[in-house]
Amino acid sequence: MQVLSTWWRWVTVALLVGLLLLGGVYDEYVFAFLTPLWQKILGAVGLDRQAAALQQGINQNVTQRSLLAAASYAALYVGICLLILRLVLRNRPQWRLTLRLYAGVVAAYVLLVTVGKLAGDAFWAYKLSRHLIDFLTSPIPVAGLIVLFKAGFGPQTSKNSEE
Repeated sequence: MQVLSTWWRWVTVALLVGLLLLGGVYDEYVFAFLTPLWQKILGAVGLDRQAAALQQGINQNVTQRSLLAAASYAALYVGICLLILRLVLRNRPQWRLTLRLYAGVVAAYVLLVTVGKLAGDAFWAYKLSRHLIDFLTSPIPVAGLIVLFKAGFGPQTSKNSEE
């Protein structure tokens, strides 16, 4: 039974990695789907004017796309990344460290955007925040964390920490 469980886990990981790669390669199509979807949803609930006003207040150095489309794309992408990492990293301390690292990058992103806004649209803060979010919505952190943890860096695997 353990072999079957392991086999399905790796099939799921392979499918999710394929989904990540396709989402990255065809991101324009994903945004072309998400942007009108959010417009329809917001129009249906009567928040289209508020969303347009919010979008006008966003500096073009933060995002040139619809804010909701960009946020939902990033959330979906990061969610798939975390799911892959959860399936591969069976060690609870490694998983907790992974969540802390991702949360730290998101917090740094929010901090930089906030500093950029408070500093009167500081280009450097927006540029750095853009690099952070581009890094987060790429397969690089997933691959890097898997390689580092499997190579023995970070919390070590023990029988008690395995699920």
